[in-house]
Amino acid sequence: MKLAAIPGITPVSMRSVDGTATALTELLVSVRGPESAHDPGVALAARDAAELAHENGAGLVAVVSHAQADPAILVGMVVTADTPLGPDAAAELAHHLSDGEGQDIREVTSSTTTRGYPVVIAERILLSGPPTAGAQLQAVVIEPDGRRMAVFTLHSTTGRGWLELATVLGQLVSSVDFAENHSPSSLSR
Repeated sequence: MKLAAIPGITPVSMRSVDGTATALTELLVSVRGPESAHDPGVALAARDAAELAHENGAGLVAVVSHAQADPAILVGMVVTADTPLGPDAAAELAHHLSDGEGQDIREVTSSTTTRGYPVVIAERILLSGPPTAGAQLQAVVIEPDGRRMAVFTLHSTTGRGWLELATVLGQLVSSVDFAENHSPSSLSR
């Protein structure tokens, strides 16, 4: 699977949990400004994202930035199903998410990428306290009649500039290309 390089998405190293957490923290502080170095939520959110990414075999951890937004953390991975997903996989996933499975899910939409891949997008507004408060967007791009799904999770602790950040993620999602079946993936470890 291939992804395009998108302006505003800066990947960090995935060599170790500590290295990923440190790189995320440094990048978040450099984007938000030096005063954010005193915000314990920045380092905590970076650490949580690094741990989750490494535990779940993510192949992409990045900071998403936009001039009109606070930075957000992006985690991406390829998930492989045991059996082929089938032509209704996107509709089934959207129905499952819309059917009250996630109390914090605000909206579920379905679309198709420019390459013709189905994508399901779930937006969550997280109401608990920092560092998990804010907004989260998950986009799942499905390989039609295949076994792979590219799963992207974008998390902003402040929600400031959320639509701009979601637009940057949308550009990445639109670039997913499953046609390269056996090439090294940007999302595979």
